[in-house]
Amino acid sequence: MIYSQNFSKQLTKDYIMKNFAVLLILTLLASTSIAQKKNGTVFNEHETIDKTRGFWDAVKNGDTEKVKTFFADSIVIVRNGNDWKTSADNFSKNSSYWTKNFVNFNIEDLPGTYPDALEYKDGKMWVQDWLLLTGTNEKTGINLDLHMHCLYAFDDDGKIATFIQYYNNNVFEDIRNAQTTRENGKVYINHPHIATVRKLLNTYVAEDVEGLKGFFTEDAIFSSLAGGYDVTMNLEERAEDVADHFATRKDIHFEQVGYPDCIFYELNNGYVVYSWWNYSYTDEENNKKVEMPLMLSHSFNDDGKIVREMAYFSTNHVTE
Repeated sequence: MIYSQNFSKQLTKDYIMKNFAVLLILTLLASTSIAQKKNGTVFNEHETIDKTRGFWDAVKNGDTEKVKTFFADSIVIVRNGNDWKTSADNFSKNSSYWTKNFVNFNIEDLPGTYPDALEYKDGKMWVQDWLLLTGTNEKTGINLDLHMHCLYAFDDDGKIATFIQYYNNNVFEDIRNAQTTRENGKVYINHPHIATVRKLLNTYVAEDVEGLKGFFTEDAIFSSLAGGYDVTMNLEERAEDVADHFATRKDIHFEQVGYPDCIFYELNNGYVVYSWWNYSYTDEENNKKVEMPLMLSHSFNDDGKIVREMAYFSTNHVTE
């Protein structure tokens, strides 16, 4: 059989491409095997793990002398990237902070995790774990629910020489702040936002759905105690919900209880109006009059629009 010159060239091209593909695969496999260089052994059971558990058991028991036995005389401490040197004696004394300041204090593995002991080829031993610290601060009543990642480097004598911790520090800032007295804004008995809430309820009484929507931002969210804090509605959903109310209710009325408070929160730089009402209406289906206490919370933006509405009431008054 005689092949044309073009066909012969095509065969040569296919042969080159196939061999190039094979060469590329072999090169990738070779580089991958080089990248997977083993540098030690990982254990899920090891005497160093037993030592870290023993250390935390001593902390839970407030046994500072026992704590000291797990550490080298000189220790490097690293917390959230900040490091310093201290002695085992000082560190063990400071470990009493937990039992002195928290009741029902407990330390356990974070659910779904377990510690690792890592023995590197150079003989260095490390342990890493993921912990859950819980308890209640006695002075402030703040509950501790702290996730902590720890790493422990051991010296040749089997003592912890470096102790590294990572955790969210916010709860400790809250505890410190809770022990001070601080103003967080102002309370107003009269304010334009209070007038807005009254106008809002008057519009509800007038059964004006479109008018109600005008008081809110387009991305406003709505929730209620009866519906559940984790369940919210957007503006259009809330408008439909209100329209359904108007279809089955008449003689809608709000009677103010006490007086509303408009509070400016310095911490969040925002205004919230809290108001209390006796809410009543007649159910058109059975001509039954319903009365219920109602608390409303309205959060405002800088343009005077409501960004969030929360309603607190019991459905018992409806189902009775």
